[in-house]
Amino acid sequence: MVETSETTEQKSASGTSTASKPGAKSNSLQALRGLAFVGIFLGHFYYFGWTPISVSVFFILSGFLLTTRKNASYEKYGIADSFKEAVRRISKLYPLHIIMMLVSIPFVIYRAGGLHLSDLLIKIACNVLLIQSLIPSADINASLNGVSWFLSNIFVLYIVFPFLYRLFKKCRDRISLVFVLIVLIAVQTLYVYIVGCCVHTADVMTYLIHSSPLYRVFDMSYGIILGFMSLKEKKEDESGVKLLSTVVELAVLIVTGLLVYIWSRESMIVYLSYAPVCPLMSVIWMQLFYKKGGLVTKLLTNKVTVFLGDRSGSAFLIHFPIVVYINTFIFPHLTVLKRTIIHGILFPGSVILTLVLSYLYDKWQAGRRKK
Repeated sequence: MVETSETTEQKSASGTSTASKPGAKSNSLQALRGLAFVGIFLGHFYYFGWTPISVSVFFILSGFLLTTRKNASYEKYGIADSFKEAVRRISKLYPLHIIMMLVSIPFVIYRAGGLHLSDLLIKIACNVLLIQSLIPSADINASLNGVSWFLSNIFVLYIVFPFLYRLFKKCRDRISLVFVLIVLIAVQTLYVYIVGCCVHTADVMTYLIHSSPLYRVFDMSYGIILGFMSLKEKKEDESGVKLLSTVVELAVLIVTGLLVYIWSRESMIVYLSYAPVCPLMSVIWMQLFYKKGGLVTKLLTNKVTVFLGDRSGSAFLIHFPIVVYINTFIFPHLTVLKRTIIHGILFPGSVILTLVLSYLYDKWQAGRRKK
């Protein structure tokens, strides 16, 4: 989510524009990012959305985009270089992270039934240092602005990225990359099964198969592998709509819809029951939007979804406190009928407020970087 797509075109030495292979896909990948953000927003507001898949998509996209940029310096990075690069990459969103953390403090105090200074200071320290995702407790890793665990996670994975990049670059062809991808999905599935069998504390279980860098490193790895696969494949004619691609896209769309329906009805922990499914579906959606060969992905790649994708980084950090305040201070005091009516009013209002604040923040950051 922190990463953005490269520009669609790059200038050649002669001054003519030549579309870079991965770059030419930037609009469709931004659209995928925008759709993933919608799934998370719905999940947080209505407790109904494609949140599990969306989270994986964000990590996979980050690995994919970093890989397809083919930065030669990755080959030489040590820990210190990786740390500096990770700091640079999150610097755009870090001020917003701090702002939204401060905005969330009153809610935390209210939920705790009063001010517990030592506990609050620990949470603030972990968030400021971006180490909350390393703590196996939801009270810490999902503290204050609850979704900031993602920023903490991606910061850790940015540090690890050059080493993963060098590891997967050793795969010489697409067949080797596909084999490694399948093996990793199998290993992740086994990991989830072991956690489910051995860990019986919901708090720790959710951490290990949702917000832990140890779990999300699989998603980042999938993105890197897909990135190398895209660099090795032959360029295809993307004009028109392919019937087979459309059929595949429709099938995947139906399966995703069924998963969302099941998740909305299940009382069990979603990330335990369907954790192996989420990365697989995310990988498939990533490939479909990269190829954009069918009618579904072409229709879903439009100005609205691309705009949402462009805003998703800052909007992601902004939306959660808005949703939390609404769900905490407004809905509990309403009847079911009034809650349904208010939902219909406040949801679009929340989306608009989030996007406006996101646009203003991104514009401020852009002006700040030009100075």
